[in-house]
This record gives sequence, C-alpha cells and structure tokens, in this order.
Amino acid sequence: MIVIFLLVVLADDAIIFEIEEEKDLEIILAEIAFLQNNPIDINTAGFDELIKIPYFTMNDCLKILEYRDRHGFYDSPYDLLNIPGFDPFTFEKVRPFITVKAKPIRLENFFTRLRLITEIPREELSEEYYTKTEFFYGQYNVFVVTEKDPHENSLFDYYALGTVIDDGVRKFALGKYNLDLGSGVLLSPVGSFFSSIDFRMISRERGIIPYTSVLENSGFFGAAFSDSLFLKFTLFYSNQKLDGRVDSLGFARSFDKSGEHVDSLSLSKKDRINEEIVGYDVRYRFSELLVSQRTYWCSYSPGFVCTDSLTEFYGENFWASSIELRYLGDFFIIFSECARSFENHIGGLFGISTYFPYIEFNLAGKYFPAGFYSPKGAEARHDYIGGTVDIRHISKIVNLGTTLTIDDKTDEDSVKYGLRFNFEKGIGFVQAKFQIRWRYAAETIDLSGSRVFLRLKPTMHLFFDVRLEEKYAYELSEVEKGIFGSLEVGTQFDKLSFRMRYGRFNTDSYASRIYVYESDLPGIINNRMLYKKGDYGFVYVSVKPVDLFKLSLKYSVVRMNSASTEQLGFQVDVKL
Repeated sequence: MIVIFLLVVLADDAIIFEIEEEKDLEIILAEIAFLQNNPIDINTAGFDELIKIPYFTMNDCLKILEYRDRHGFYDSPYDLLNIPGFDPFTFEKVRPFITVKAKPIRLENFFTRLRLITEIPREELSEEYYTKTEFFYGQYNVFVVTEKDPHENSLFDYYALGTVIDDGVRKFALGKYNLDLGSGVLLSPVGSFFSSIDFRMISRERGIIPYTSVLENSGFFGAAFSDSLFLKFTLFYSNQKLDGRVDSLGFARSFDKSGEHVDSLSLSKKDRINEEIVGYDVRYRFSELLVSQRTYWCSYSPGFVCTDSLTEFYGENFWASSIELRYLGDFFIIFSECARSFENHIGGLFGISTYFPYIEFNLAGKYFPAGFYSPKGAEARHDYIGGTVDIRHISKIVNLGTTLTIDDKTDEDSVKYGLRFNFEKGIGFVQAKFQIRWRYAAETIDLSGSRVFLRLKPTMHLFFDVRLEEKYAYELSEVEKGIFGSLEVGTQFDKLSFRMRYGRFNTDSYASRIYVYESDLPGIINNRMLYKKGDYGFVYVSVKPVDLFKLSLKYSVVRMNSASTEQLGFQVDVKL
C-alpha cells in the first residue's frame, strides 16, 4: 500500500523524476545529457563533482571518497562494487556517467533540437512546437529556446535567448539566465526544499547557467557576473514581466505559473506584473566548512496585497537574505540554510547524512512561519514544520529501507505522517522490488498502497518489466480503490533504443488516481496520471545512425472509460 506524494524508488529515471508536483526538472535533464558526453573521473573527483550525478546519494559520494583514500585509485569503474553497501542496481544507473581516466571535455560547436507533438486525430492549433539551439565558440555559449503550447496562435508564444561567457574562473550572463545557488530556500532553479524536492537535486550548485527551460514565469532576465577573489561571489540583476492576476483596484493578487495563453482569461494574465530583482551571493570555504550568504531585493509593479485586505505586504521594500552552512566530514555531511523573508519572517532547513557499517542514515527538517515568502524559493500560508528520517541497509544480499515523513499544516489544520518500507532483491538476471506505504492525517489513515516491480534482464541489451500497484484513498466513511498493472519490454544499444509498454487501470475516483513515470522524448518528463477505468500504452523508438544526428519517435494512447486520447511525438537532435 503506497502513496506517491514524494519521490519514490523504482527503476531507471523514476528514482529521480516520479513526482506529483509540477517542477522544472529541465536542468537535471541537461546535466544528465552533459555527463553522458563528459563522464566524471572517480579517481580525481571531489564531493561537489560526484554529487552532480543525480543517481548518487550524498552517502554514496562519501563512500567513494573514503574507499579511494583507503585503497588508492580505482582501476575500473567496476571497482565501485567492492565498496560495502554499493549495489549493482545503483552501479547500472551511474555506469554511463563515470570513468577512471579523465577525458577532455567535449562541447559541441552547435546543437539544435526540434520537437513536434500533436493529438490524433489532429485538432486545430493542437500541435506543440519546441526548438532549442546552442552555439559554442571557445568560452562563449549563445542559446535560443522557443515554444508554442497547444491552442496558442503564435509559433513563438514563448522564447528565451541569451549568452553565457565562462573562462573557467569567471562567468558572465546576458539575457535569459538561471542561478543554481543554495539549498532552495531563497534561490533554486528546480524548486524549494519546502515543496519536497529531493536534496540531491539542490545540493549541486553550478552558479550561473543558461535558462533553456520553457517555464515562462521563472528564471531571470538581465545580467549576472561571478568571480573568485579571496571568496567566490555572484552579482545578479533581473527585470522581466510575469503572468499574473491583477484585481479591479489595480493590485496584484497572484502569479500564473502555467504560461498558457489560450483563452480570454489566460490572455488577461499575460505579462501583467513587472518583477525587478537585484542581489548577490558570496561564499567562502574554511577547510571542510562552506559558508554562504545571499541577499536580494525585489520590486513588483503593481504591488501585491494580502488575500483578505488591501494592505500591501511586499513590493519595493521587500528583501530576503539567508546564511547557509555545509560541513563535509569523512563519514557525514551536515547542511543548513536559515533565511529572513519580508517582515522578518525567519525560516529554513537543516539536515545530516551519514553512514555506518551496513546502515545509511538521513535526517532533514524544515520550518517556515506563516507569511514566509520567497519568489524563487518557498511560500508558507500557515506555520509549517516538516521533516524526513530515512534509514537504509544496502548490501549485495538484499536492500532494505524505511522512511518516515511529517508535514504540518500542509492543509487547513492538518498534520500528515508518511511511513514507507522498501525491499529489493536481485538473483541473477531478476531484480525485484516491493514497497508498502501509509499516510496519516492526524491520527486517521488517509492514503495507503503497495507496489511490486519485477525486472528480467536476460541479456545486456534486453529487459522485461512487470509493475503492479494498488492504492486506497480514505474519504470519510468510504474507501476509494485504485489498481494498475503493466508489462514493458525494451532494448538499448549505442545506436538504437526501443521501449513498449501496455497497462490497465481501474480507480473508483479521482482521489485514488495513480501516477506512473514513463519514458518520453529526450528533454521531457512525463508523469502519467491515470484514473477512472481503462488501459494505456506507448511505443518509443530512438535511432542514432551517426553521431551527429538522432531521431526519436513516440506514440501513446490512453483510454479512460469511453474517452480516448492519442498522441504522436517527433524529435530531431543535431550536433556538430
């Protein structure tokens, strides 16, 4: 019995990407694509480099460093399997991203991506277009991104362009850019810790990076500069228009995150609010201790008001500041970020990750008072306290784990507790996973469920997946049930990738809906939401006849009761 309201453990990319909240994970996808061409040398990499691989936990990185200190350099990536608690399943996921001999960084001089997705049968303006083009010349990177959502008229309803200059020490961005700084309380390009983002995603700080996402109301537009003197610093300025709701009195009420402009209501929100931000980030490392301090000032026009009054609660006078501490020991890492939001609201997070023989331990906590707000981080409507305790045993025999989560004030006057148990076992070419989970609202069970995942991999290039899931949602005196089952077959070669899945589902209501992560065209995250009764499936094919060219195709169909939705996707990637 399981609830998927946080990240869950499955196979392949689902360990990172299967979530229910809408998040901008484009940066993680871009990082994975870069690492495929530029694997990390485990003989020279430090913690900050190893943690760039999303499939590594913080404890995995610490173990790799500790083993290297004791036994010397690795002769082969397969030497990681000699580390106590390092299982073959993790190794299989990270193998494409690691090496034992540093190779020159490979940067394409030119990369372009064209994607088209359409419904079948085609409806007028139902197509979705996406293009991404990047030029590289020495230390210069110029990028352009365009997108047209379904039912929008213009092919260039959204576009982002800019340049990043990086000489290895200094960085300068002009145009559209993003900042990868901190643990997510104030500045994080992939969401905040408040929203249950996995800490692995927000601990890999890369500073100034290109903004190639298609989330229209995020990122920065202006200029940013970073350099290192006796400490490392980043200065940034942004001035852009965002979609939002403005009331009849001329006050801003809310942002619109969707970026859709398909009807009179959504068009009335387009570019209504002007956001201006100026700030800095400085950091200094004392041996194993990293100290960071960041501050930025915000100005919004028109000014925002509270939901129950006409009192402006931030605008030209709004500013936020935080201090972050991170200590990296031989067998543990401690992190924290404490922030001051408008009107002196103080919130933040803390955590520790460590390991003992055969046991890994992770603890994280967070607190945000009512009224805590950060445009690029977290927002709390009530006093919010949350935390996670995760204990795992990983060995070559069996993997076991348990996770306890507590979230206070997630809804009106509610406290939710989550408890999850995981079991994983591999025998020969068979890998089996079982998960059971409960969620409680106060003292009453709220949701529960279980999941079984079985993978058969008779050869290196061929696999079969079987997945079964049941879910129970407790609504007053009734129990709403959901069930899902699927079979998938796939093959992976250097030049060819193929996956095909067929599944059936039956849910009593929307409350017992089931989320399923599925493979999609490169650069897309797809968490399929299934409810009612029906079946669904997809076929995905990727062909790379030459290194310069890659073609990807995907066909998917979902039948829910009497309704049917079919979709065809086409993508071309070219690099020189």
